[in-house]
Amino acid sequence: MSHKIITILKNKVSKKIWNNWFTTFSIKEISEEKAIFTVENLFIKDWLQTKYGSLISESIKEATGKYLEFEIRYEKENNDPSVEPDAHQKGPLVKRKPLMISKLNPEYTFESFVSGSENRALCAVSRQIAEMPGRYNPFFIYGGVGLGKTHILQAIAHKSMEVNPDCRVLYITSEHFLNDMIESIKKGSVKDFRELYRKKADILLIDDIQFLIGKGGVQTELFHTFNELHDAGKQIVICSDRNPNELDGFHERMISRFQMGMVMEIAAPERDTRYKIAKRLAKRESYDLSDDITAMLAENIRGNIRRLRGAIIKLILYSGIYNTNSDISLAQQVLASYVPSGTASKRKDELEMIISTIENLLDVERKKIFGKSRKKNVVLARQIFIYVLKNEFGRSITEIGKLINRTHSTVIHSLKKIEKSVSSDSDSSVADIVNSVVEKVMAASAAS
Repeated sequence: MSHKIITILKNKVSKKIWNNWFTTFSIKEISEEKAIFTVENLFIKDWLQTKYGSLISESIKEATGKYLEFEIRYEKENNDPSVEPDAHQKGPLVKRKPLMISKLNPEYTFESFVSGSENRALCAVSRQIAEMPGRYNPFFIYGGVGLGKTHILQAIAHKSMEVNPDCRVLYITSEHFLNDMIESIKKGSVKDFRELYRKKADILLIDDIQFLIGKGGVQTELFHTFNELHDAGKQIVICSDRNPNELDGFHERMISRFQMGMVMEIAAPERDTRYKIAKRLAKRESYDLSDDITAMLAENIRGNIRRLRGAIIKLILYSGIYNTNSDISLAQQVLASYVPSGTASKRKDELEMIISTIENLLDVERKKIFGKSRKKNVVLARQIFIYVLKNEFGRSITEIGKLINRTHSTVIHSLKKIEKSVSSDSDSSVADIVNSVVEKVMAASAAS
């Protein structure tokens, strides 16, 4: 009877899944009312109960003719050195240290990630994935620069290792994946490369997937790695600065796999969240940031949280130089490039300064920017306007669409085009224009 249950169960799953999860799965005892199984790994015990409980129950029913209560127990393998099982019988390797190519930042945990309602669902799903891998697979996180994607990705890694010490976690950047592949080809060690990425990890976390745009060879390798991990029930988490639909230069088959699980956007923090983040950043630097200065920062620095961190560091530096506690007046002087004084009509003035600066820099009339002209210089001016509003001043896609009378999808398409130019090493002139616009707007704000 025991053999029959195992045979039926084995026929219900793929060979890869069986070899990854069931090699130490055995029947300890079976009665008229209950079946007891054992495994040699706590993580696998929990995984089988959650992921394959219904299959186990069905297999028992087919073998015995009735549904029985069943239990999976964790029992350590035989430690008698005289009894050495065959390699293929040992089951998944238990490894208490994570597999890492890029080191994890110890500060990037769920506890240190400040989130409001805008990212509550994202954090909840991320925690669930860390505690029970495979529930949402793959998990694709996307969002703008400096919003905390890497923080969340590494928080998943930390929590996974905390909850399941036997879980093997591999965190990498896309650049490291590419470099590893190239190095393995040079050294003739492609087999070892594939063994690492396809066999040894229970959870694979990949940062900055957009780095692989246009790199067809490495995308093919990633495609096969993805398939093998996913087929084996291994968790995959991916971060990108854009939605999978906007990954121009990626194979369609790869994009479809990114979309087959859970896709979530990390949103820019709202004002109340920015306030809490500012307080947390200052506390980490052992600096007492007053409530009024914190409120000023939270109100005016939107979008990229790195700008908020930079503003606080600059304020701390100047306070030390002048040996004084910061007041609102000093803060406004020190942080003029971050926070213009006078906030009543700030957003309206900010908008006017951006469009005026672009008009002057590119010699394009604003009516053409807001119009329907498709001339190359006008399109560039329009795209830069969209980019600066979204990525530097935290305006939403919806708001930008209303400002320039464009649809949501059109704004996204324009943003995608200009982001590609800004990040391109061969087209630094566009990035220079963007930087000039931001600098001139900040300078004008400080002087007004």
